[in-house]
Amino acid sequence: MTSPPASPTTARSTAALAVPTVVLYAAGYPIGAATIAVMSPFLVILLRFVASAVLLWAIVAARGISLPPRRQLIHAVIAGLLTQGVQFIGCYWGLSHGVPAGLAALIVALNPVATAAIMTLALGHRESRWGILALVLATVSVVLACAPSLIADHHLGAGIVAVVVGMLGLSVGGIHQARRCAGMDPMLLTAIGVTASTPLAAVIAAVSPMQVTDWPRAAVLLAVMVVFSSIGATTLYAACVARSGARGASILFAVIPSVAGVMAWIGLGESLSPLAVVGLVLGAAACVVQARTGQRPDVGDGGATSTTDSADRGHARTARATRRASESATSGSR
Repeated sequence: MTSPPASPTTARSTAALAVPTVVLYAAGYPIGAATIAVMSPFLVILLRFVASAVLLWAIVAARGISLPPRRQLIHAVIAGLLTQGVQFIGCYWGLSHGVPAGLAALIVALNPVATAAIMTLALGHRESRWGILALVLATVSVVLACAPSLIADHHLGAGIVAVVVGMLGLSVGGIHQARRCAGMDPMLLTAIGVTASTPLAAVIAAVSPMQVTDWPRAAVLLAVMVVFSSIGATTLYAACVARSGARGASILFAVIPSVAGVMAWIGLGESLSPLAVVGLVLGAAACVVQARTGQRPDVGDGGATSTTDSADRGHARTARATRRASESATSGSR
């Protein structure tokens, strides 16, 4: 059974949230690559988390948002460590080891397929034929996208693995947020995430070489990164997860690589090989096919959609039972 089409108002509000999320998230890749060119990657992560935490908590305090109950706070810390710490430390490690920004965006764009696979293994979610096709397309896209870089430079292998780990952190963190952090304010959730991730970033930065070759440029890029990526993109993505569930929100990554690739081409002069371009197309196709499955978020995936759909199905079952009872009563009176 297919889901009913969204109302025009709902579609417009969803698009209004999705478009800036895609643009700001995609901008993070070329901005990150430009920043680590003048500053050590883990020093970038540490300063980004510290500055983001200060600004976000100031905004949370100004808005009068209160902390969640202790149990939900613990789950928010776990989700934040995964979506903030694991994701960005993994991605920046990869960028610092020569992984192009466009390729990193492509790998992270497999988030929808990874999310579906994790839900299948951990939550008993049943994948349709379309879902299986999406997984096949995703696998081919990664092989095609990564093969040219690995052939040209075998040392990129560790960097690509780090980005894959970052992508898995985003996927698992999104699922955990949707299941355990329902109803939390997205900005508060982001503030908790960057705060929880700061000690991890500090430890890694302390044991890694730290240098800055251009302080003025690094300061400007870091400020842009904090505003657009930490406060903008990650907070908006948390809002998307809260609204649509982990799987629904992850579909946005179908278009993020294309946007990131254009930005990297314009701002950094990066180019993708023909195979990488094919991989980019197949990666986007995998995400589109995953969206085509037409499946509602599973119970436990979180998001307003699953709650609403469950209520709708409950009302439908009640209506059918009432109708059958009425027909039986009518037949008996006859």
